[in-house]
Parts: sequence; C-alpha cells; structure tokens
Amino acid sequence: MRTILLVLVASATSLFSQTDFAASKLAAQKALAQGEWKQARALLEPLAQQMPDEIEINYWLAQSYRKSGDLAKAEKTTQWLLDLRPDYPGGLWEAALLREEFGDLAGSVDLLNMVYHRTPQTDSKLRLQILEDLARVFAKQKNTKNEAIIRQEIARLKDKKS
Repeated sequence: MRTILLVLVASATSLFSQTDFAASKLAAQKALAQGEWKQARALLEPLAQQMPDEIEINYWLAQSYRKSGDLAKAEKTTQWLLDLRPDYPGGLWEAALLREEFGDLAGSVDLLNMVYHRTPQTDSKLRLQILEDLARVFAKQKNTKNEAIIRQEIARLKDKKS
C-alpha cells in the first residue's frame, strides 16, 4: 500500500511540474508577443536550465536577449540552437538578425535567404516577416534595386492574402 501511495505522489508531483512548465512557457510566449523582453527572459531562463535541449525555449530566449540588447547572450544562445539543430530555421533567422546587429549585412542577407527558402509557401505570414527583414537589410546596404524587388514581393503576398 505504501509503495502505491509513493508512486501516486511521484506521479502527481511530475504532473504538477509539467503543468508549471507549460504555464511558464505560455506566460513567456505572451510576454514576447507583448514586447516585454525582460519579463520573457525571467520566465525563459529557468525553463532553459530545466530543459536545455528544448529548441523552442532557446529560440525565444535568443530573441529576448537580442531584443533587449544583450547581444553576447543572444549570440551564445543562438549558437547553442545551431549546435543542437543546424538546419533549424529559427536558429538561422536569429543568426541572420544578429549578423545584421553586428554589421555583417551580406551574411545577414545570405541567412535570411536560407530561412525564406526553407519556410513553407503555405506559411505566408512567416514568409512576409522574413521578407520585411530582408528589405530592411537591403535598405541598410543602400541596395535600392533589391529592396524594391523585395517590397514588390511583399505587396504581392499581401494582396494574395486579402
């Protein structure tokens, strides 16, 4: 009887910790969506320690570091993502945005192109976001020809959605 009770207690504890993990993950997503980078970091850092190989959490953590200006931590977390899964589009996208932050605009364009071509055509919202980033980088390069081409594609995709 005691063994059964211990198993039930252990199962309940595990269920509660899984529920806490999921709730913290949802709260972090909400904070990211609202642009509350420091709050997102505070929620994500313990989750990343608890589950260091969780791709999605590390991706969000890299985003929150970059957007809050902690580029050293963003770079380290993004590298961790790329080490875990070199072909993960989120890791490549973060790497592209970090290259832009560090002034490597050509490298950023290369990575953004990779991410764009790996994104399913059915995910038009995500493809639009990538194109917006690409157009911004071309503008920083003063590459008006390619920026105009990308802006035309953005307009075409937006018209297609309507």
